[in-house]
Amino acid sequence: MRTLRLGNSSFGFGIDLSPVVRNLLIANFAVWIVQLVFGFAGSAIFDDWFALDPDRVLPWRPWQFVTYMFMHSAPSHGGGFNPLHILLNMLMLLMFGGPVERALGSRRFLRYYLICGVAGGLLTLVPPFRATTVGASGAVLGVLTAFGVLFPDVPVLLFFFPVPAKVMVLFLALLNLFSAMGAQSGVSFIAHIGGMAAGFLMLRGGRWTSRWLRQWRRGRDARTRRSLDALGQRRDAILDKMSREGRESLSRDEWRTLLEESKRMREGRD
Repeated sequence: MRTLRLGNSSFGFGIDLSPVVRNLLIANFAVWIVQLVFGFAGSAIFDDWFALDPDRVLPWRPWQFVTYMFMHSAPSHGGGFNPLHILLNMLMLLMFGGPVERALGSRRFLRYYLICGVAGGLLTLVPPFRATTVGASGAVLGVLTAFGVLFPDVPVLLFFFPVPAKVMVLFLALLNLFSAMGAQSGVSFIAHIGGMAAGFLMLRGGRWTSRWLRQWRRGRDARTRRSLDALGQRRDAILDKMSREGRESLSRDEWRTLLEESKRMREGRD
C-alpha cells in the first residue's frame, strides 16, 4: 500500500478504505451486477426506471438524479459487457476518496459526493447535451476536485508524470470542457464538468462568500460610523448656534436633526 504524508497526517491509497468510500464501492458494483442480470435477460426495465432520462426525469422520475450515478454500462443500456466504465470510476474513487472523506468527515463527504453527482445530472438536461446518462463520473470527478483543493501540492501521476494535484484537476477540467464543446462521443463530458464545478463551488465558494460578506459588513460599518460622526458634528454646530442666538434661530431642518440625534441616543441607551 502506498502512503502519502500530508502535513502531520498520512493517507493510505489502496486497501485502507474509509467507511463511505467502501459503501459506495459496494453499492456501485451491486447495482452493476443487477444491470447485467437484467441486460442478459433481455429486459431494459431497470435502466428505463433508474438511468437519467431527460425526457422522463422531470416531473415523473426525479429519483433518477441520484440513481443514475450508481449505474454503469450494461447490456440493457446498449453498452454491452464493458467493465472499464465502472472500473475506472471506482479506481479513482478508491484512490482519492479516502483522504477527502477523512478531511471532510463521512457525513459531509457523502453529501458532497451526491450533490456533485446531481449537479452533473442537471447539466445533461441542457440542450444540446440531452441524452440518457449513467455513471458515477460526475460525482467521482467532484471527489478528484476536492482532493486538488484540499491537497493542492500533493504529487499525483498524470500520464505517468508526477504533477501537483491542483494541476491534475485543472487539466481534467479543461479537457472535459473542450471535449464537451466538441462532437458528441457518447461520453457525458457535461456531467463531468457539472460535478467538478459543483465540488469546487462547495469547497471554495463558501470561503469567497464569507470573505465578501466580511468586506461588505466592514464597509457598511465604516459608512455608518462616518454618517454618525457627520450627524454628531452637525448636532454640535446646531447646539452652539442655539446657545448663541436662541431657540428661535433654528430652522425646521435643524430641529429635525436634533430630534433624530435625540432618538438615536435614546435607542442606543435602551
